[in-house]
Amino acid sequence: MKRSCTSNLLIFVAPVFALVVSGCIKQESDVENMVLGANPSLKTGLVIRAGQCSATAFKNGSGVHVSSDGDTISGLSVNCTTNTSNKSVYSNYLTGIGGYSQYCVSTVAGLNGVGAKVVKDPIKGNSEHCLLSGKASKIAGKLTKYP
Repeated sequence: MKRSCTSNLLIFVAPVFALVVSGCIKQESDVENMVLGANPSLKTGLVIRAGQCSATAFKNGSGVHVSSDGDTISGLSVNCTTNTSNKSVYSNYLTGIGGYSQYCVSTVAGLNGVGAKVVKDPIKGNSEHCLLSGKASKIAGKLTKYP
């Protein structure tokens, strides 16, 4: 009987091992990279998000992936520019997200400083579109209501 159990275990484990080795089973970091795309992280510039400026609002964003730790997010839709880091000109970069009564604004450097990543992700009608990832609680401390 024991030999049968070992054989059954191998029948189950071998295919799973093969899937992991072949890359067919994705780890959370792989999912984050897929959500963020292949573009390199930005180092300078300005980031703008319409709506409420809180970790909860960021986690509840459309298309956002929240990891198993409950705080790390990826795929948060924002607008960004590398043309400036001057927050006072954020309204120049609202293409595709205008019409809100509140905006959250930060510099890319400020977000990078708390471990967040911003990558360009232009979409039809919005060349300023980007994706943001990192700890929602830390992002909320930097991507805040402005002015």
